[in-house]
Amino acid sequence: MQRENHPGPDEEPPRLLPTARRPETHAAERHCYMRKEPVTHRHDRRRQSGRTGLLHRHPCCHSGSVLRGLIGNAMRKLVTYNKSQYKALIDQLGDGGFKLMSLLELHGSDQISELLSEKKLVVDVSSLVGLLSGDLQLASKFELLVHQLPFGTLFIGDDKTVNEGAYQLRTMFDDIIECDIEIDKDAQKYKRVKRTLVSLDELEFKQVLTTLESELIGQIEFKRSFESRSRSFRLFNALDEQPVFSLLLLGPSGVGKTEVAKILCEAIAPCQPLPKVNLGNYSSKDSLNSLIGSPRGYMGSEEGELGKKIDSSDAGILLVDEFEKAEPAVWNFFLDLLETGSFTDSQGMEHDLRGFIIVFTTNCPLGKINETFPAELLSRFNLMSHFSKLSVSDKKFFVERYVSMFAKKYRETAPSGLPTLPDDIADRAMMEIDIEATENIRILKNTTRSWISEFVEKARKSSSIATQPSNINTQT
Repeated sequence: MQRENHPGPDEEPPRLLPTARRPETHAAERHCYMRKEPVTHRHDRRRQSGRTGLLHRHPCCHSGSVLRGLIGNAMRKLVTYNKSQYKALIDQLGDGGFKLMSLLELHGSDQISELLSEKKLVVDVSSLVGLLSGDLQLASKFELLVHQLPFGTLFIGDDKTVNEGAYQLRTMFDDIIECDIEIDKDAQKYKRVKRTLVSLDELEFKQVLTTLESELIGQIEFKRSFESRSRSFRLFNALDEQPVFSLLLLGPSGVGKTEVAKILCEAIAPCQPLPKVNLGNYSSKDSLNSLIGSPRGYMGSEEGELGKKIDSSDAGILLVDEFEKAEPAVWNFFLDLLETGSFTDSQGMEHDLRGFIIVFTTNCPLGKINETFPAELLSRFNLMSHFSKLSVSDKKFFVERYVSMFAKKYRETAPSGLPTLPDDIADRAMMEIDIEATENIRILKNTTRSWISEFVEKARKSSSIATQPSNINTQT
């Protein structure tokens, strides 16, 4: 290949990106700035390392010194990290005020000139390496982009990805440095101990079944199926044959589908928040990135909502609402999760859901279930149940129980000065509330709460009038 003509020592090198600013450099540095052939010190190092054509590797210093000797150096160095180091490395770079981008993002940005002027720029090449294999034109294009970046730009990359693409990267960087950030072993060992259905003893397990039986309104067939399938799950999970217990609950809104997850969460792990994702909020084409995080190296890359919510609770329960609204990519993600019982987020952190109950809900009609969801996905659910509309007797039972529980709590905790409630308040509610007006238990609950509020207010006013002192003047 014919070598390009380089500018003389006193000439300004050609600008491949006209609006990009370059740092001030010495004339000798400007002379070799756009060289495609390795400069002398690269050849010397390769001969010394005995690895001609490959980048020399050595570990960098421990945590706190990862950036020293790299930023501001006129050599282009690539720092590799493993997945356990990634978060600590990104945190350290963030604390130093560095801006993180992937090379693909940098290439596709409309504001590349502004980005190239960043004094503290970190570029992750992980997303690039897999694209370079066998594509010389693409490799040349990105090599040119790398050489346009200012000296002082820090390049980072996943160690496994870099190892696989070392040959493609050989002309882009002067050196590869293995990051050796020290990870806090004690912090790594600490993990929330999850309370799961399989971690309960037999007495605790029976209590969960009793609670579900009494707390869930109606849905007799589901309760029976849940008891038998949950016993099966405890058996096969102990034999490593079934990682999770997955439920797909179908039916209209307000019949108790999400209530199942809430009841189980409180019964298995009292006072713990219920991890919940509503896939109605993850219906865009980029929804999987929102759920588990963007690929490492992309701007705004984070852990993802799913991992955060699971890690924030000790409950081995996950509620996935409005499953029918998910994108196919999200369905495929859950297909794999149900098969393995775990997933790895964008930061390389593995989340172990073995032993979990995962409750999926959908408003999809029973007759359209096969045309809505892929057959392979439907076959992964351990229990599918259609929740029917609640009967009048079910709704009456709900109102009576809700008002009675309120009255009990009111009598125990209400501040002084509030009126007392009659013993027959539940009976009055049953007579005055139009129970048949709605099929949705949530709407019925709101109606009942409004009735209670009005009842207490009327009682307060009556009590106030009865205790008001007389204003009649007496004659002496």
